[in-house]
Amino acid sequence: MIEIDASEIAKAQELLRGLPGAAQKAANTAIRKSIRGAKKDATQKAKERYTIKPTYITRTMKVSFQGGGAVLTSRGRVNDLAYFKHKPTAVPKRRPPRGNYLYSQVVKGEGGTIAHAFLAKMKSGHVGVFRRTAGSSSLPIAKLSGPSTPQMLESPSVREFVETKAQERLSKELDREVRAFLMGYRR
Repeated sequence: MIEIDASEIAKAQELLRGLPGAAQKAANTAIRKSIRGAKKDATQKAKERYTIKPTYITRTMKVSFQGGGAVLTSRGRVNDLAYFKHKPTAVPKRRPPRGNYLYSQVVKGEGGTIAHAFLAKMKSGHVGVFRRTAGSSSLPIAKLSGPSTPQMLESPSVREFVETKAQERLSKELDREVRAFLMGYRR
């Protein structure tokens, strides 16, 4: 959960005390704009660190407005390893020769081959990275997965970046809204 300092809102209430309801409207608008920007920042920063498409990040994120604030949450399961960068990129038509392993990279700059892993398409159409669980026999196989989106967003570099940017954006948007009310652009 991201904490934002509320002292800016107290200053806005002091400046707009002559206009009834203006402080609440200004605060709500500023919070909505800053939380929308925080969602974009979180997606951007996670994309900088991990080799996953932004859609797999944003689809787990939810913004809920409670009382005078907002909460940005991310809930979801672990992501398939196929969602991250891997080679071969397409499902091979034939079984690859012995010793050819699948390469996968979850975090940019890190990665490597996964012994005995392969890319396959299931009857349902789902493409995934799998590994045989019982030695050399064909079945059973297990699907390999990477970190979940909430785990990616909880990494210290992503979390600190989003918190500082959200605080900056809130103070900037709140200042803009207060000026709009004082100059008569908003009612």
